[in-house]
Amino acid sequence: MKTKLFSALATMVAPTAMTVGSVSADAVAPQTSKADFSVVAKDPINPTDPENVTLVLKSVPSFSFGTIEASAIYAGFTGKVAKTAGALEIADIRLGKSDWSLTADMAQFTDDANKLTGAILNLDSTGSLGETLTGAVKDDSPAVEVVKGNGKHGVDNFKMEAATLTLAANPAADLAKDESFTTTINWNLSSTTPTAPTA
Repeated sequence: MKTKLFSALATMVAPTAMTVGSVSADAVAPQTSKADFSVVAKDPINPTDPENVTLVLKSVPSFSFGTIEASAIYAGFTGKVAKTAGALEIADIRLGKSDWSLTADMAQFTDDANKLTGAILNLDSTGSLGETLTGAVKDDSPAVEVVKGNGKHGVDNFKMEAATLTLAANPAADLAKDESFTTTINWNLSSTTPTAPTA
């Protein structure tokens, strides 16, 4: 008998609960907030980190021309394709205009006893930021500009897969089997735009 009374009470309470739950809430007005940031030239926590240098020549490539027949050195050759290791990378994260120039010069190819004359390193590449790198770097000659910044900021990567070597005739060269000739290429990055102040 007590069980039936409890059931009846539950039936009576339920409609009252449903009525309270159906009351609508007042509309809430929307609000806005802001987000901002300020610019620093370098990371203030790690100001000496190489990645925070504002204008830097990050890496330069090396070139290998494999084996060359003695007869080709005596007579001269053109268009010897390089096997390139590494890429040319220039980073410019300075504030303001991106204004830089890269030049290159090259010494003569030498071994212990010989110097070969008339070498030309021919460069042709397009950077990841759109600059065109091109030039003929002649041995024992003044540096030549090979690429100029186009105003964009970031890390510019140049793959040097199209580099070739030209060599004038060297009929008087005293050659021996398996001897190796090497040279040094000097890369110089400069700018007329001042670097950003230290953070």
